[in-house]
Amino acid sequence: MSTQATTLRGLMSNTRIMFGLLPGLGAMIVLRMAIHLYRPDIEDADNRVRDHPFEQLYNCYDFIIVGGGSAGSVLANRLSENPNWKVLLLEAGQDENVLSEVPVLFPVLQTSSIDWQFLTESSDEYCLSMVDRKCKWPRGKVLGGSSVLNAMLYIRGNKRDYDNWESMGNVGWGYNEVLKYFLKSEDIRIPGYEDNPYHATGGPLTVEYFAYEQPITRKILEAGEQLGYQIRDVNGEFQTGFTRSQATVRDGLRCSTAKGYLRPAAKRDNLHVSVHSIVHKVLIDENKVAYGVKFAKHGQEKIIKASKEVILSAGALQSPQLLILSGIGDAEHLKELGIYPIVNLPGVGKNLQDHVAMGGHSFLFDNPYDNGTDYCFNLNTVMSIGSVVDFSINKKGPMYSMMEAEAMAFVKTKYENSEDDYPDIQLFIAPTADNMDGGLFGKRANGLTNEAYAELYEEILYESSFSVVPLLLRPRSRGYLKLRDTNPYSPPLIYPNYYSDPQDVRVMIEGARIVQKLVEQPALKALNARPNPHRNPGCAAHELMSDEHLECQARHHTLTIYHPVGTCAMGPDPDSGAVVDPRLKVYGVKSLRVIDGSIMPNIVSGNTNAPIIMIAEKASDMIKEDWADVVSEQTCPEQSQIAYQSKSSEGEEPTKVEMTRGPPNLFNETTSLFPHLSEPVSEKVTKFAGDNKPAASNDYKQTEPQAKYPNNNVKEPSTYSIKQPNQYSVKRYPYFVSQNPFRQYLYNPQSIHNRVQDLGQNFFKRPGNLFSYLASRKSRVYPKPRPVKKPLFSNTLGSYYDTNRARDPTYYYETTEEMTPKGQKKCKLWLYHDGVKYEVIL
Repeated sequence: MSTQATTLRGLMSNTRIMFGLLPGLGAMIVLRMAIHLYRPDIEDADNRVRDHPFEQLYNCYDFIIVGGGSAGSVLANRLSENPNWKVLLLEAGQDENVLSEVPVLFPVLQTSSIDWQFLTESSDEYCLSMVDRKCKWPRGKVLGGSSVLNAMLYIRGNKRDYDNWESMGNVGWGYNEVLKYFLKSEDIRIPGYEDNPYHATGGPLTVEYFAYEQPITRKILEAGEQLGYQIRDVNGEFQTGFTRSQATVRDGLRCSTAKGYLRPAAKRDNLHVSVHSIVHKVLIDENKVAYGVKFAKHGQEKIIKASKEVILSAGALQSPQLLILSGIGDAEHLKELGIYPIVNLPGVGKNLQDHVAMGGHSFLFDNPYDNGTDYCFNLNTVMSIGSVVDFSINKKGPMYSMMEAEAMAFVKTKYENSEDDYPDIQLFIAPTADNMDGGLFGKRANGLTNEAYAELYEEILYESSFSVVPLLLRPRSRGYLKLRDTNPYSPPLIYPNYYSDPQDVRVMIEGARIVQKLVEQPALKALNARPNPHRNPGCAAHELMSDEHLECQARHHTLTIYHPVGTCAMGPDPDSGAVVDPRLKVYGVKSLRVIDGSIMPNIVSGNTNAPIIMIAEKASDMIKEDWADVVSEQTCPEQSQIAYQSKSSEGEEPTKVEMTRGPPNLFNETTSLFPHLSEPVSEKVTKFAGDNKPAASNDYKQTEPQAKYPNNNVKEPSTYSIKQPNQYSVKRYPYFVSQNPFRQYLYNPQSIHNRVQDLGQNFFKRPGNLFSYLASRKSRVYPKPRPVKKPLFSNTLGSYYDTNRARDPTYYYETTEEMTPKGQKKCKLWLYHDGVKYEVIL
């Protein structure tokens, strides 16, 4: 196929996807409204973490923890158990969003506002089918960190991983020593595991199976048994085998470390949590003692001191970044940046490891159901009115599924000893492939180019499929990171160096061969399972499933499994590249520790979230032990402890100032979480019309705003005129922040809906699909809202309404029944806003 044709196909695919993003946002808003109305258990308003006001922070704390992620949340809970210690947790992001608890939304959270949205540097060896040949590296910018973004998979790794750590000189880190901390954190709720010696109940972190499972997953597990593997507890005595995925979910919903650890501790007087707080550097005195941090919050800067320790738990990318900004790292790199080297630690930022995977390893199959029921994940089914009702009212249904890895396997290639229980490949078993979401989420999360997606999936959109993704458990390749500049807001330069060791490629190909054998087993052959016949455009010259094709696919469709570790490695000798000692103290600096995944000397053989939680649990006990031996504890001066104190008049006793939450602004909350979904559609088309290249200056023009809204000073939406084959204009509110988010022209058949029809995208209109909100239309105008059964929103939505609107909200809904010509009953949903009645096409 010619380059021109490929570009045209990519453009058409991208245009189709762009027009799906707006209704995708509408689906999120509807789901958020349903949770607000019917799921107070998810909102959990009384127990959510409260942000501590900037002006009420102490000048000094016993411990300052930088980063409220998987490790930092654990530390904040455990250290504040001592009522005599004052603990400050600084987090750059916000509190976890309500929608993050819905398992099926896992891929949507990546590239959202709670993701740092890191990118690796361009490469000619990997990520060749990604935009600009850069890999996306999502990391959590939120309380709970990446435990809020991840796939919720609970895997501890292999026993030998930790025994190897200990053999490297890291005393106390062998499997027998760390197992008790896995158990301390765990609350297992899988029937039959409660009395298992490898599991425990009562910990903060709940572990269950996912509450919903697609039928194809059972068939793949059956095929695994036919291949000779056992279905077993891979966190138990043996790891090799297949399993239903154990997950950090509670009652089917995500259980992040913010939910498991921070919320129960949030009301302790000695724990202060400050969100939206960016730490610029650790402060180190002339005696090389860390005595505090400098940070900024909402444009205000502040220095806060730590009387005992500063603890970096900012993750494998930002903990080394902060060390370098503070003068700790490779002296040559520090001098290049103009930073005075306080401590020369060449290992800072080195030893970067990640579990790399081969994407695009998808398979088609024949749905055995002949009644239209799905046998695998299908976005059109999941994002439907029925699914929202099931989730919000009945507390069941496909929104409880995690379609990226409902099951998994640990297998050995020919490069491992067949007698050892030390698998070198992990398989993620997904009851879906990227064709099943129409490219709305998976493509964007992975950064796949328009051409690659179009060639692989456009011709098989919504055809029944599944994926079995192989990943390297113990890659030999090592990467590194460096600072771009001395600006703490600049992302670091990331060089993962995937496949720099040729053995990694050979192991990956063998892993793909095991997947091929799996698909050939009777359980899947009965469904006519077969590889996706469409190939990545960069690999078209190779025979399908040949070694050359598989290596090409690995290098083009390169995926991170979100497990960067090792950049502040633990070891007994800094001269060998170690950054922290076995008690996680930074070499050369007193009162400074690093406690997160960056301290792993070698990556563990499995998902990293559970091991990072274990590391924080163990480190908490280390800190308690170290300071319990200090006879005269250094403390902060009493006069600095003034937060929460105020006097209303002279002579009155100080009173505690309670921090409260206002009622949620559902529209702004949701659209701010997914800003890329709420960009003007016309702007998106212009931006992507040149295959991700900036539009020419004469491609569109913007007219001047015509008026302002009297109540909130939001400008009148501008009109964008796009020079496309069929010119049209689209009026849109920027980010839905206006007072009237359901303006009638958004749902006028002459606007977006007809343009989607012109592109042949009829799947937006399928019955029961929330995307059909595009087809909502104005019915007729009423002078006043009619009486209805209940308001759609609370009467007070913070700043969203002005005072008059708060007393007289204008959003309502009602349902009616009508008789069809065939005598059947049909339910209709009507939405009222500002005296206008809209029919929602279901």
